[in-house]
Amino acid sequence: MRKLFIFLKNIWIILGITLLMLVLIEAGFSVYYHFHQTQDSRVTADCYSGADWVAKYYEEFNECSVEHWTPYVYWSRNPYTGNYINIDDDGLRRTVFKTDSKVKVKKQLRIFMFGGSTLWGTGARDEFTIPSLVGSELSEKGFNVEVLNFGETGYVNSQELIRFYTELRKNNLPDLVVFYDGVNDVFSAYQQGIAGNPQNEFNREREFNATKGKKKSSRVLIESLMTLSSARFLTGLIKREIKIKQYTEQETDELAGETSAIYFENVKLISSLEPEYGFKTLFYWQPIIFNKQSLTRYEQQEIEKVDYIKQFAATVREKIRENLISGYSGKVQDISDIFKNLKEPVFTDFCHISEYGNSLVAQRIATDIEIALNNQEN
Repeated sequence: MRKLFIFLKNIWIILGITLLMLVLIEAGFSVYYHFHQTQDSRVTADCYSGADWVAKYYEEFNECSVEHWTPYVYWSRNPYTGNYINIDDDGLRRTVFKTDSKVKVKKQLRIFMFGGSTLWGTGARDEFTIPSLVGSELSEKGFNVEVLNFGETGYVNSQELIRFYTELRKNNLPDLVVFYDGVNDVFSAYQQGIAGNPQNEFNREREFNATKGKKKSSRVLIESLMTLSSARFLTGLIKREIKIKQYTEQETDELAGETSAIYFENVKLISSLEPEYGFKTLFYWQPIIFNKQSLTRYEQQEIEKVDYIKQFAATVREKIRENLISGYSGKVQDISDIFKNLKEPVFTDFCHISEYGNSLVAQRIATDIEIALNNQEN
């Protein structure tokens, strides 16, 4: 009995020391992640020219990137108030522009704009997002407009369609709707090998399965453990070893074709709602860094980070242009070449652009909106 007691005592001591070490390791990683906030690499983007607001902006950007569950579309941002970023109770980023006192059109025109983070305005202050700049351009042209920014990080076109539907069923009606897409639909398809799904759909599948079946408790336990700081560190090491998915030429062509086909089916569906609800729609296929010919050193570094998706993005773009030729040229505008010959730096990463870049896109969209509104009046 004495030997058994000593054995159990030693086991208890070993378990206690092991548990204490695990607690100390977890505490250490928690302190590390609390105080070691890595600066966003985009702070050094050459398109900012060392502006003094950029570092503070990305601090706000990190703070406001907190999302909550939203039915049908999965996620949307929480309300946020800052110097450069402001989000209302509906999760919409604030649009800021001066209203011209000499308006030619007295009736206020409501414009809804949908897209991913590029339209939301990643890298730009409130007054320099694409929707804000579109509002400014139209105001200067004499239009009395209200512009609502429905952009959200990571959204693919199908999520935007569903979000738009939820507004229509509330009788929240626009006069004109703009959809600005491309990069998220391309990335999501490449990421999962399936066109049309939201990004990271495998996470939702795993989370759903974690609460189902006989192994529910163990799955929930594993999911809980994965929130620990030490697990976060180990996961980071593992992710570095994950190989980039590779597709054959035939697989690339087929997946690109499916991506383009689903996008244009969405275009067709949204357009079919115009007569019933009385709005006009404009669709844009957005620019990404692969389409810019004159790259700065910083932009070249950014393009190298995502070189694995270059061919697939180009193939999708070819499919988009084939569809434009076959009947959608008046509905969808391919502006992926808008920065093609630009020598100035414009990209903060492979898809997000500077405030100057936003202004060029906004000018193009505002011109098209003016033509659409004038045609509507006539």
